[in-house]
Formats: sequence, C-alpha cells, structure tokens
Amino acid sequence: MVSYHWRSCLGLAVSACLLLAFLGTSCGREKAQKRVTIVDGVEVVANPAVPLHKDPGRVLEVREKLRIRDTGDEFYFKGPAYPEIGPDGSLYFLQLGQLLKFSPEGAYLGDLIKPGQGPGEVEMPLGYLVDGDGIFVIDGGRYKLVHMALDGRLIDETKLDEEAQVLTRGWFVGLQSRMPQERGKLADMPHTFVCVSRPDGQVRKSTTFLGKHFWGKFHFTWDTPYWAADAGRDLLFVSVSRDYDVKVLDLNAGRVVRSFSRAYPKVPYNVRPQMKAVFADGAPKPDFEEDVHELFHTGDSLWVRTS
Repeated sequence: MVSYHWRSCLGLAVSACLLLAFLGTSCGREKAQKRVTIVDGVEVVANPAVPLHKDPGRVLEVREKLRIRDTGDEFYFKGPAYPEIGPDGSLYFLQLGQLLKFSPEGAYLGDLIKPGQGPGEVEMPLGYLVDGDGIFVIDGGRYKLVHMALDGRLIDETKLDEEAQVLTRGWFVGLQSRMPQERGKLADMPHTFVCVSRPDGQVRKSTTFLGKHFWGKFHFTWDTPYWAADAGRDLLFVSVSRDYDVKVLDLNAGRVVRSFSRAYPKVPYNVRPQMKAVFADGAPKPDFEEDVHELFHTGDSLWVRTS
C-alpha cells in the first residue's frame, strides 16, 4: 500500500509560537553556542536549548497589511492554502480544485484552473509554482504539469510518469510513504522522496527517510514526516523524528548535506479522546509530544512550529 502526504502552510501568518532555525548563516555569538561536526560528509549542527535570539520566547505581533473578505459574490474560501506572491504583487491561493488570484490590492481576479481531464484542464491540483512570468500547476489526477501565463492562459502541458506534489527550480518532487507489512507492533515505515528533473524528466533520484508506524485495528504514525521546499535552491527540509531534528536534502546532489537539531524542552504527551482506542489496541503511547509540528520556508530562513 502506498500513501501520499501533503499539507497546508497557511497558518504561518497567524502563529505566534514559531522558532527560527538558521540555515547556515553565522555570526560570532552563534559560533560560540552551537556545535558543528562533519559526519560522513554531512554537516551536523547541534543547537543549544536556549535560542540564539537576544529576546527568546518573544511573541510575534501580527500586523495587518491586507484583508480579503469572502462575500460569497464571486468566490468562496474553502480552505485556502499555499499562498504565493507573483512578480507584480498579485496573490495566489490553492484550494479544493481552484487556484484563486487576487490583485495586490486584494481584488478578486478569478480562478485560473479550468476543471476537467482535457488539454489545459486540471482534475486534481496538488501544488503550483509561480516562476517568472508563468505558473506551473501539478495535476495529480492526470499525472501532468500544466504551464500557464500569469493570467491563466495555457502555454503548454507535460505528462508525468508518477505523482508529484512540489516543484522546485530543477525538480518534480513527490513523497511516497509505504506502510509496513508487520501488524501489531511498531515497525519501520520508509518515506521516499522521488525527484524527477525538470523539464525533460531524464534524471530520476530518490532518497528514503525511515520512520515508525503501528498497524493494528487502527493506524498510528509514530514520527510524522514534515517537509518544506526551498524552490529556488533545490532544497528540501525534512523532519521524520519525534525529536527536534531536521535534515537538509540537496536535490541536485541527491543526498542529505546538512542536519540540525536542538535540545528542545519536551512537552508531555496529551492523549486526545480519539486516540484512546488506538492505544487500547496495543499501539505504544509516547511519553512526549513530537518536538516538530510543521516546517515553513521563507526567504533564507526556516521556521519550525514546535510542541
């Protein structure tokens, strides 16, 4: 059984509990407090428990820049996610079969996706990339990439030999999570990133991260895969661990080139009502929450939402 994992990142704008992790930049204070070693060609960065910022534990103040109201006249918000800003300041949101476009002032400009299975049509949009003067949309229903102008006019489309969920400058990227065959115990669950070169598809690479999963009467994923892409630098940031541990996968090199961790203070695990039957079925109950709950990439930094 193969399952595919994707998720929304819209909550970045309103979360006040995000902790900043540096992506290789350095200053005198940082060098004095973190440990960097090289293990099998991978730069391993161990950050201290106390954040490097001069004001750790601060609350980020959200300042309103623009408000878009769903009046129900021209469009409806049905779980908008993956916000992007175009070269002219236009705003894009992907949601349930639609790619909504708004002007820099917030005026609704239309849905750029033409639903369907024919040329230029999209059956199941999984992700998109605003790249220069065009937009690339991944159609998971028809396994193809639709290339359109910023106003939605079709430029061309390309067939894919398997599902992709994210685009970077040079790669199509999909995550395949394969269920373990063993039942009734915590078993290995491989999460494989399959990367195919753009635009010709001539190069194919895969990298596997190993997690754990319990398969009994119910399913319980021990360490949830979280990931975020730096499309411009062809990097993936991946966390498959209950601890604060993030790997940096260089898609061009085809390997992990950096890993960074933090001695994060553990939060006791809270058993949700819906999980009681899962643990009664024999799934192991964690002592602590997962340290990492979500990853967001912006600019030259990675934001980590923690427990």
